[in-house]
Amino acid sequence: MRRWNRLIGSFGFFLLMLVALFMYPQPSGSKKEPRESLFQITGEEEQALYDVQEYLYTDGGFFEQVRIEMERAGYEYSIAAMLYSSNDIRVDIILNNIKEISEHQQSEILQIFNDMMIKNHIDQQAFTIQVITPNRL
Repeated sequence: MRRWNRLIGSFGFFLLMLVALFMYPQPSGSKKEPRESLFQITGEEEQALYDVQEYLYTDGGFFEQVRIEMERAGYEYSIAAMLYSSNDIRVDIILNNIKEISEHQQSEILQIFNDMMIKNHIDQQAFTIQVITPNRL
């Protein structure tokens, strides 16, 4: 008998919750506007990002020029870049052949990037550059 009481009580509770859910008052007369995605960008912004990306990654572009200078300085590295906007570009330089980065190495690498930005008339404020090793990923 006790099992039946629990079963009936559980079923009644479930049914009561279901009825309460459907009876919850909805605001009447107000239209819900579809939310715009947080990541939705305009065509103009999309074109600007595409142009920046093309400039950075094409043959003879900014990253290739940096690669040439970094190889001259003897660095073995990878670049991880993220373009949030044309004014917010974050670059991680991952040094593959160095376990610990010295102040001298970090300033030398940042100087290479800054020299290339000046040479290419790129806004240095748009870049956030971080020099790291693979074990800091």
